[in-house]
Amino acid sequence: MRRHRRGAKPVAEINLTSLLDVTFVLLIAFMITAPSLKSGVEIDLPTMTQGAAELTSDQPDLATISISKAMAGAAGQTGPRSFELDGELLELNELETRLVTRNKAAAGKLGVEINADGDVHYEAFVQVVGALRRAGIEGVALPVDTTVP
Repeated sequence: MRRHRRGAKPVAEINLTSLLDVTFVLLIAFMITAPSLKSGVEIDLPTMTQGAAELTSDQPDLATISISKAMAGAAGQTGPRSFELDGELLELNELETRLVTRNKAAAGKLGVEINADGDVHYEAFVQVVGALRRAGIEGVALPVDTTVP
């Protein structure tokens, strides 16, 4: 008494319409929530009294690079900038060669302190940090004024 359909075969296809709907809904949800993930983290930065100990000027194998606003020049400047290495005024390429030789003489343990004016353009500071990296110097200190009211 069973009835069989003679022309009915099993369907070997998956209906993708519902899967695509779910995929698009998830895509839209991620697109909406992704921008808020970048700025949603609160960080409690340490104060200067909790920072690392300052380097002393009588420490062996210590170089001091000073960058003033007058030496660094203006933002977007294409000409050479001047930097001061232990009181001697140098251009960037001279600064890098001096740092390489001093780092070799210190057996790779040269520490550098960068004294930069607060109004120095970021580009000049980045050039000094790049010269330090190319010279193989890893010990860098950034002194700050701890007498902030």
